[in-house]
Amino acid sequence: MMKKFTVITLSAMFCGLVVLSACGGAASGSAASSDTPLGRVPAIFVEVAAKKKALDESLRKEDDLDRYQKKLKEFDEYAARSYQKAAEEGEKLVGHEIVCTGDVYPDFQVTGAKVAEYHAGREAGSIIVRVTVTPKRDIVVRETKRKCAEGEYPLKDTRLYFALMKANDHLIELGQLNPFNSNSYNSSLKAEYAPGQMIQAGVPCHSEGAPVYINCHTYDFTEFAKIVFLAEKDYMAIRKQAYGF
Repeated sequence: MMKKFTVITLSAMFCGLVVLSACGGAASGSAASSDTPLGRVPAIFVEVAAKKKALDESLRKEDDLDRYQKKLKEFDEYAARSYQKAAEEGEKLVGHEIVCTGDVYPDFQVTGAKVAEYHAGREAGSIIVRVTVTPKRDIVVRETKRKCAEGEYPLKDTRLYFALMKANDHLIELGQLNPFNSNSYNSSLKAEYAPGQMIQAGVPCHSEGAPVYINCHTYDFTEFAKIVFLAEKDYMAIRKQAYGF
């Protein structure tokens, strides 16, 4: 359930230096407390994943059908209770501020980020953070990049790059967002401005903010601390180290 990859450390990031750590894998969530940015939610998913792994190992050795089915039933009941608890804890996070760092864009400023909602699935849990971005100068927006003159920005194609990080600057996950779009990055555009309009400096690119999905069922977020915004070249370099492309 939980994915792991080589840990990346950012050092002197704003000088463009990326250091590949020799450490491996995600850290255990056993010590996570309710006062971390994402509360107890990530630890719940880490615990369920660990018990699922132990169950799989136990079932491979089980030769009694009744005991096999009993173990499955008990785990399913435990997991359902855990996911319900995660949903309850996730709702408590709504409105919590998330630290953002990295003033790396000449024309955009990230002014804040807050937990907007918790989305529960059958075996999934996503914390949706809304990031508010404002232009540093008056800018004109067009529909797509090919329609933009110099200094203009496209409503559909603008990208800001970020890393979801631990406090020690170890990478958890990379991502992108469109500051003009309040929908998820790959879904249909939901913008508040029409092509050709000007957005004044200091006015949000979108009043709802752009979404960042923190999928606690995919990676270990027990030590998540901040969103670090990256220049495109740094993002690409880190992505190549983390994912190989």
